[in-house]
Amino acid sequence: MTVPQSPKTLSCPSCGSSLTVRAPGHSVSVACSSCGAVLDPNDPDHKVIARFKQAEGSPRIPLGTRGKVRGETYEVIGYLIRASEADGVPFSWNEYLLFNPYLGFRWLTEYQGHWIIAKAASGAPVRLDADVQYLGEKYKHFQTAKAHVAYVMGEFPWRVKAGESAGVEDFVSPPRILSCERTEDEINWSIGEHIEGTDVWKAFGLQGSPPVRHGVGVAQPSPYKGKWRDICFVFLGLLGAVFAIQTFFMFFSQNKVVYENSITYVKAPANPGGAALVTDSFDLTGRRSNVRIDIDTDLSNNWAYYHMALINEGTGSALNFGREVSYYFGRDSDGSWTEGGKGDRVYLPSVESGRYYMLIEPETNAPKVKYRIQVRRDVPRIGWMVWAVILFILPPLWFVYRMIRFEHHRWSESDHPMFEAVESGDDDDD
Repeated sequence: MTVPQSPKTLSCPSCGSSLTVRAPGHSVSVACSSCGAVLDPNDPDHKVIARFKQAEGSPRIPLGTRGKVRGETYEVIGYLIRASEADGVPFSWNEYLLFNPYLGFRWLTEYQGHWIIAKAASGAPVRLDADVQYLGEKYKHFQTAKAHVAYVMGEFPWRVKAGESAGVEDFVSPPRILSCERTEDEINWSIGEHIEGTDVWKAFGLQGSPPVRHGVGVAQPSPYKGKWRDICFVFLGLLGAVFAIQTFFMFFSQNKVVYENSITYVKAPANPGGAALVTDSFDLTGRRSNVRIDIDTDLSNNWAYYHMALINEGTGSALNFGREVSYYFGRDSDGSWTEGGKGDRVYLPSVESGRYYMLIEPETNAPKVKYRIQVRRDVPRIGWMVWAVILFILPPLWFVYRMIRFEHHRWSESDHPMFEAVESGDDDDD
């Protein structure tokens, strides 16, 4: 095992500031945070090889800070700001170089409050048209951009140049991201994984809170992934219960015809006895349940209104109701048309058992109407089941909406937005 070298100190030849090289033997360049000069730490004279403008502010994780990330101890030895542009809009992100003398380098990147921990990939992935496959997992192409180094601080295992740029391709399979950095001289692949900002702060023992997250991170895991199956199981379970209850009611309901009659109504004065009809008595048996009354007529381009009452012989109590039936048809420039229907029905809920009769009084413009009355006891209905299904399906629909909306915000900053016509608003990570 190679014994790591101890950190060494040197002076910046440009401004005289003291610089600490924390990874001697590994670092090829070191940047002065005071004047922006980039030095060669292996050169006896510490020659200046590049120079950057000083950036405002300082890194949120100071150089030299040590922390335990994913169970391994690392030290922050470098910090840089990369900049790019998409659709003419400039943007930048922060990168922290972490070092462990036995495990090597790791990158900790932050963009809009979203963090990724990355390392060098073990070999190049397999290209699948626009996407790639790495270690048996498919990664979708997210974005291709040209990035340049805007500012550096600390030390790096390559010779940093002012304004150096590279082509960057990102491929995602949340919570992982595969990145390709391409320059004129080499191609480097790295594999990264989303990490919570609170975990970063805890790992390095930082004061305060991590930067506030904006939008959805490129590799941020969806809070909805993995829950869809549970949602479906719950929905299907409730749906099965609804159908089981409906089947039970259909099987044990009477659905029995207790009265039926065909009647011809002739309008006065041809009918001096009056239009009212009192039916024969019939029995409503069993538990307290509904009564369905069907009316079928031979109306043609006319209407009829039926005043009705269901009367209990024993108590004299009456349930009064009415139904209108109308049926019209014809032909015009658009073709044949119809309106209404020749029949109608009404449900009387929760009618107690007993002996009943009906009082029926038609009203119509037609001189003569034939109609048929049918009374059914304890008829199963599906209306409640329809409403139950609608109620139960709302949570899964809302879940799907939130899931799609989350992914929409993720991909809105990629080269492949989900809904190009929809302007993406700022959204948090739900």
